[in-house]
Parts: sequence; C-alpha cells; structure tokens
Amino acid sequence: MNYEELINVRNEENNFAKENGIYTTEISEGYAKAEIELVDKHRNYIGSVHGGCIFTLADTVAGAAASSHGDYMTTITGSINYLSPALKTSKLIAEAREVKQGKKICVYDVEIMNDANEVLAKGSFSYFNLGKKLKKMM
Repeated sequence: MNYEELINVRNEENNFAKENGIYTTEISEGYAKAEIELVDKHRNYIGSVHGGCIFTLADTVAGAAASSHGDYMTTITGSINYLSPALKTSKLIAEAREVKQGKKICVYDVEIMNDANEVLAKGSFSYFNLGKKLKKMM
C-alpha cells in the first residue's frame, strides 16, 4: 500500500472533507491522523466548534484508517462523546486507531484534540468493506 498516494487521494478527491477544510496528514496500517484549521464557519453562535464539524472530522479520519488496508469502505455506525467544548482553539487534530479488522466489518476508535493537545471528544466508528480494491494505491 502506498500511504503517501492514499493521503493525496483522500485530500484531493474527498470533496466533502475538502469543502470542510479537513486535511489528512498521516496514514499507516490501521491508523490515520487528520486536522482542520478552524474558521468562523466551523463555530456555532456561542463560539464553540459545532458538534457536526467534530463528528465529520472523526468520521473522516476513521474512514482514512479503514481505507489503509487497500479497500473501499463505507460507514455503518458512528458515535461520539463530547468531553469538553472546543473553545479558544485554532485547530482540531484527530487520530483513529483500529480496534478490529474483520473480513467485512472494521471498527476504529477516534480521539479529537485541540491545539493544546487536550482531548475534546472520543468516538467509535464501524465500516463495511465494499469488496473493491483501491487499485491506484496498491
């Protein structure tokens, strides 16, 4: 698996993540890291980062980790626990780590941190393997 190429594809061809400012910075087997530079559109009316933005970042980074094995994946479930509000931060960093890689179902834990490396949210995401190889990166 060519992880550099996979990072490039995820950053250039994932239009939803791209539109939301999410940038994948690392991928290795069963692991991914991504970040988002925050701007006004990411914040709600009280100045905290919107929960939907945090969830989107979590799902995106977990999906990147799931794709690290060379297969197309799609989200089955996702849950998140918001531990602290994302106030007074200019960036969010997310890390996804594999819990289980099955033949069809894969599970990932995610942590979202602020720019001071404080954990703001933790999530769990499951993906379904679509049975199609990412041929460009093999």
